[in-house]
Amino acid sequence: MNPFRTLLVSILSAAALGVSFLASAQSSPLPYTLQLERGIPSITTVQQRDEAVRLFSAHLALWSASNPKEYPYADLLTDDAVLEYPYANDDSGLRVEGRNSVASVVRNLPAAAIDWQFRDVTLFETPYRDVFFIEYRANAYVPATHRLYEGRHIARITVRDGRIAGYFEVWDRAARNLAFGQDTKAKVASLR
Repeated sequence: MNPFRTLLVSILSAAALGVSFLASAQSSPLPYTLQLERGIPSITTVQQRDEAVRLFSAHLALWSASNPKEYPYADLLTDDAVLEYPYANDDSGLRVEGRNSVASVVRNLPAAAIDWQFRDVTLFETPYRDVFFIEYRANAYVPATHRLYEGRHIARITVRDGRIAGYFEVWDRAARNLAFGQDTKAKVASLR
């Protein structure tokens, strides 16, 4: 094989592996536990719960993607999707509306941590068949501070037509601030 052909085959193989990894990240949901209240019957089907966890897992796969800017995040969203991170860095939080806007913001969030891992996923039903709460634990290494982030997160995901219509997430601010080097006490003192 000539060098050009060898290079072309290598590039195509690498691209195929990248697409394969992305497909597996989106198609292999995290294992989860369903938390039901005793005496209250479940109102969702296994398929509805699995779909919510599949979309949630694909959302989290962005954080582990080798190139988040090329991750097809918009494919997970409805046209009118809303993303809310009320604990985002500034005091006003973050609320974004619309598929393209949400995808752009999420893909461009600072990659301040690496080696993200997610575990202890628990799914909670709500009185609505398309809305779920998900509690999980996350950890990652923060190169800027040489610290390990370990935090508990709670997300509300709204699913419509096999896509994310709404995503709202809160996390342990103190754990995040400690790992990412933001002095929580100084910030609170400055607000007084």
